[in-house]
Amino acid sequence: MQFLSSMPVIVMCALMIFSPLQEGGTTHPAQMIIRLVILAWLGGTLIQAIRAGRLVVPLLGARYVVLAFLGFAVAATIFSPYVHQSRQWLVMITGYAILFYLLVSVVDRWERVHTLTMMVIVMGLGEAAWSIVQGVVWNVVRPSGTFFNPNFLAGYLTVSWAVLLSIAVYGYRKSAILYRSSLLPVFWWAGMGSALGIVLIAMIFTQSRGGLVAWLAATVWILTARYGWKLAGTGAAVLLLAALIIPTPFKERVLAEHEQNPVSYARWQMWQGAIAQMADHPLGIGLGLYQYTYPLYAFPVEGEITRYGKVAHTPHNDYLQIGVEMGVGALLVFLAAIGLVMRDLLQVLQARLVRWQRSLILGIGGGGIALLVHAALDSSLRESALAILLVLCAGLIVSVARITSGNTDALHAIPIQSRPLWGMGAACLLLLVGAEVSRLGVAWLTFDTASRRAVAGQTDVAIEGFKTAITLDPGKSLYHHGLGSVYARAFDVSRDKEMFRLAHAEFKEAIELNPLDSRLLGLLAQLYVSASQTSSSAGVLDEQQKSWLRAALRVYERAVRLAPFSAPYRYEQARLHWMLGERPLAEQQAKEAEQLEPNFLPARALLARLSVDAGRIDDARRELQEIQVRQARYEQWNKNNIDRTFLSVDVAPLRAAVEAKGLAG
Repeated sequence: MQFLSSMPVIVMCALMIFSPLQEGGTTHPAQMIIRLVILAWLGGTLIQAIRAGRLVVPLLGARYVVLAFLGFAVAATIFSPYVHQSRQWLVMITGYAILFYLLVSVVDRWERVHTLTMMVIVMGLGEAAWSIVQGVVWNVVRPSGTFFNPNFLAGYLTVSWAVLLSIAVYGYRKSAILYRSSLLPVFWWAGMGSALGIVLIAMIFTQSRGGLVAWLAATVWILTARYGWKLAGTGAAVLLLAALIIPTPFKERVLAEHEQNPVSYARWQMWQGAIAQMADHPLGIGLGLYQYTYPLYAFPVEGEITRYGKVAHTPHNDYLQIGVEMGVGALLVFLAAIGLVMRDLLQVLQARLVRWQRSLILGIGGGGIALLVHAALDSSLRESALAILLVLCAGLIVSVARITSGNTDALHAIPIQSRPLWGMGAACLLLLVGAEVSRLGVAWLTFDTASRRAVAGQTDVAIEGFKTAITLDPGKSLYHHGLGSVYARAFDVSRDKEMFRLAHAEFKEAIELNPLDSRLLGLLAQLYVSASQTSSSAGVLDEQQKSWLRAALRVYERAVRLAPFSAPYRYEQARLHWMLGERPLAEQQAKEAEQLEPNFLPARALLARLSVDAGRIDDARRELQEIQVRQARYEQWNKNNIDRTFLSVDVAPLRAAVEAKGLAG
């Protein structure tokens, strides 16, 4: 019986251990496992409730804001232009809400608070040690531990730092954490100092600016609560001064980052774009859809080869992302929930607590504050491990508030009159949800395998894999996109009309499912262009070829409306007008592409060709000179695939055409 009563705590510990391992729980298999674990915990709770004859739910002060937030999430899913994507995020948010309630319902005594807090320390020390190994042994410039992003590792480590620092500031006295009368204080302090040092060194190795701000917020909070504002302010000033004076990898990155990565300091522009989206869509655009609407609010990054080349999948601010995707009301509700938890935290700190209890709750509060501060500087809560950690901090604070106020009996009991009926209902619900979660996870694994087969050239196997993924999850646009791309490549090789028909059908289905993704329209337009590339006499286009090119133009017009700052789309429009003999329109579109992206050299090459045809040799030479100057300027730069596409122009035939026209003139 004691083992069964400890099972919820064991499950929570298992979640804490597992969630950071697969890149912070962001991979699809990790997401599936996390959701199934939460579902299993819920199932065990329902089984115990049915056996006891009543379902007990804790009455929390935050219950109405939790329900309101879920209501906004449901509304943002129902009215979403891409329902499948929004439904995935709704499942995730609902899972966190269930986890919060399950956690509060089982943490009814301080021993469980102690157990879960110690697990936070253990996981933080493990991540810190692993990241130090990555940095020292493997020479990783910015180690990320088991996360895919060092910034998220830094956010994770701040929670462990907060708990350790809180324990340290209360010292080694009777009733302190890990107090043993036989243990000499020097050993306790040595262990505590070593643990703090390991976490701090690992955080410095990550070179995360947002992580440093979160770390400073947690440190100031703990010092203020323990010693008061004056000493905390002095300590913060000393820490900042040390950060400025002492040479560290973090300091070097802060000084060099602006030159090496101009977009790194562009958060303010992202936030302005997010605020503009909130103003245009106060009720939200739909859960999980920010990455698809961002191109409408994109901003130029001067100093880069591609000014509009990077698509922000998040606004690097979780609060703004909530407002953009779920509406202003959801953001206000979320802030209200933070306020209620902070109220509980302050009430707990004013209660009479023994030393080890106060150190634990102060550290948990500091960790929660650090996560919330980090969420204002990065989209860190999209990382499942960090979201689970925030749920843990909030759940422990609310649970301790109930324990200290003696309010653990504030429960709502739902009587279970018919156990068989409840049992069948619960079993059906759990099986359906479990099957749904598993279906989506298996579909992704199948799609991922098929994608690798397609890259390896195993077309037939890849097609069958994509078809299986679509059968399992027909509502995901990405799967139709993948299958359509394979068919399109097969059509380019074979010119088989059946391949064209299949590719066309898949692209149309993908666009219908997700009408916000301009990339899908680009693929469809390219398919039309490919269909027009048939042999014709004397290079003259027949009516069918013109029809395909006109169709491609119409699709590109739709793509430009979704991504108005995309130079490649405007260039493709210019090229199609040129192929159709509409030279003034071609020149207009090419100039627009050049104005958006001065380094998009294919547009300059097309303008040069149009100038040659029109007899404007000086204009053609000017464009040719610009192409050569820009290629030479960026020759030694580290370039990604998009940069190389922008600069890739063969100037030899263009130079020959200019010289020939000049001699003829």
